[in-house]
Amino acid sequence: MNLIHSSLRAAVLAIGLMVGCVGAASAEEVTEAHLQAAVAAVQAAKTSRGFDNLLPLLAQQTQNRLIRMRPDQHVLIGQVVDAEALDLVARRADLDNDVARIWAKYFTEDELNAITTFYKSPAGSKLADIGPKVVGETLQSVKGWSDRVGEEMFEKSREELKKKGVDL
Repeated sequence: MNLIHSSLRAAVLAIGLMVGCVGAASAEEVTEAHLQAAVAAVQAAKTSRGFDNLLPLLAQQTQNRLIRMRPDQHVLIGQVVDAEALDLVARRADLDNDVARIWAKYFTEDELNAITTFYKSPAGSKLADIGPKVVGETLQSVKGWSDRVGEEMFEKSREELKKKGVDL
């Protein structure tokens, strides 16, 4: 029963994080163990997988900028930028650590461990895998509802104003 409560608390925390409703944890100094708990939580939640395309995107942007300056050197530019991008792959861990520090700022070590436990559960793993899709579809649904209700409100308000002698 305790595991269920811990998993439920972790799920609530994770969902709160996804929608930006998480309050700050205590302002204590982040220990190495706290940071490692944050790294584990970020990895378990698969939060940083969306950042995996950043380096290739940056490489493409760099190539495009340089090729605009010297289109005649596009082949060499491509080779050089690709080599530089490969040299920077190790820097990807810096981003993960930066994200983990943010999580450590808002969650205690115990909360991070609970989040990791949740995301390693079948339900948590599923949330990590399909969460972005669910959020995307939810936002589409919210937009559709907003569009429909907003149009209805506009039309009804316009009709009421017309009844009161205001012609729009």
